[in-house]
Amino acid sequence: MDVYFGDDSFYILKRQGGALHITLNALHSGGTAAGSEIKFILDTGAYISIISRGTALQLGYDKLPKTPTILYGFGGAITADFVRIPGLIILGKTRVDVPVAIPHDMYRVNPKTGEKKQVPDVLGLSILEYYNFYISTEKNLLYLADNPTPTFYSKELESGQVFALPNEETD
Repeated sequence: MDVYFGDDSFYILKRQGGALHITLNALHSGGTAAGSEIKFILDTGAYISIISRGTALQLGYDKLPKTPTILYGFGGAITADFVRIPGLIILGKTRVDVPVAIPHDMYRVNPKTGEKKQVPDVLGLSILEYYNFYISTEKNLLYLADNPTPTFYSKELESGQVFALPNEETD
């Protein structure tokens, strides 16, 4: 299937610490206006998108209805709350009722060094599946076009869902 990516259907990605980052605007809980910018790590290997505890508190997402779950990734298991945030503004349109997980812990501790790092915000497939996308690593661009038939993500999150956070050694 051919997908046309228009001239204004892309985001410039920033490289940092071996990862690609994208900045999106998010709606505050209970509001309809654009809230704050969130700098996500772009992770096409992550099933569920992650909003860090710090970002969730700042935007009021800690007060949203939640489903407690345990997520498993390369760094082990974490407890998190599955929530549907009010919205992200993507390509000038508001994508509402966005599925994300909010980890209970604010920080992860590197078991080798003891260093504490804030859990990052991660843009994964639970959001990207709503788009046909192409990543140009040469130009650091993420091209998006609406996907009229997303099928990958279900409305419910099962406990034990797999996701990935960046490896501590490559951060």
